[in-house]
Amino acid sequence: MDKPVDPNRTVYGVVICVSAAACILLLYMALFGRRMPRTAIRWHVINCSWWSLIHLASYGSYAEKAPWPEYIKLPGWSENARGVELFSRSIFPCGIFFVYIEMMILVCVPRLIHNWVFNLIFFILVVPVLNFIVLFCFFAKWMAVEWFYRPIDFLNIFTYFLFCIMTLIYFIFCLFGTCLCCHTVTSRRKQNRSVYTFVDMWLLFIYGLIPNIMYGPSFGFTSVEFVFKFFSDWFEQISGGGEGEGEGGLGGIIDMSMIFHIMTGILNALPWLVLLFPLVQVILAIICIKSFRQQFFFLFTCGRVYSGSPAKTPNSEKERALEGSTQSLPGSIETVMIIDEKR
Repeated sequence: MDKPVDPNRTVYGVVICVSAAACILLLYMALFGRRMPRTAIRWHVINCSWWSLIHLASYGSYAEKAPWPEYIKLPGWSENARGVELFSRSIFPCGIFFVYIEMMILVCVPRLIHNWVFNLIFFILVVPVLNFIVLFCFFAKWMAVEWFYRPIDFLNIFTYFLFCIMTLIYFIFCLFGTCLCCHTVTSRRKQNRSVYTFVDMWLLFIYGLIPNIMYGPSFGFTSVEFVFKFFSDWFEQISGGGEGEGEGGLGGIIDMSMIFHIMTGILNALPWLVLLFPLVQVILAIICIKSFRQQFFFLFTCGRVYSGSPAKTPNSEKERALEGSTQSLPGSIETVMIIDEKR
């Protein structure tokens, strides 16, 4: 008699298939969408979509509750499945780091969105440079070099730490941008930025924050070994330096049973958080990123919504002045016939 199928494996399979289809759709929109600007968020989404497909394929084969156990027969993949998961996880926080920087620049100088040099710089940073760093760290363990720590694990920890710092900076900038928004609304002068600029700014913050909260537990467990390897002496000092329980340090104020229950809950939720990440990233991209939101409605309404190319932001003072003078002209000009009174 065959063993009953674990329902969790079935759910895993359904989620992986739906997530893969969503990633392919997002990748198609990012590559061929008519309303896609040449900005860092576009290159970031292409990166995340591609590596998410690799992550889903590996996870479906080698996860704890994999729906298709070991269907990937490539030699050496099973031994390096954890490394594949680590570098695919590092793509999002490292990419959003550059996206945050670009958004802060564009809020201050909106006309740079049409500057090809500016766009090229962020394309190079997000696609060639980022992918080279991640792949180098993945393959570095086969190099004849003695690293102080496993490169791909260190990259995974470092990118998340970098993201946390950048998120705090970007949040402070969003607060500053909100004040700037009030000035924009009350100003009578025509400006490149509008209220929608600041709405997009806050939506980008949500887009970057939620997926990285989901990945937080997995990054935490990756960093446990690193912390105990390099900071064990420091932890012994702050925890009481071997004193009896309740006599000093943190022993008397930390409830170990509570920590155990929290860690157990996180461990149970961790596989699901890692599994759902690609799908959540796709949904948030469509909801929070203006160009993907417009392209999604354009695609599923067969061009009836958001038809045509997006409106272009004026690049220079001359263009803005010309646009303003055109808008000030009356809609129609009456033809006046002058009749000679002598006739």
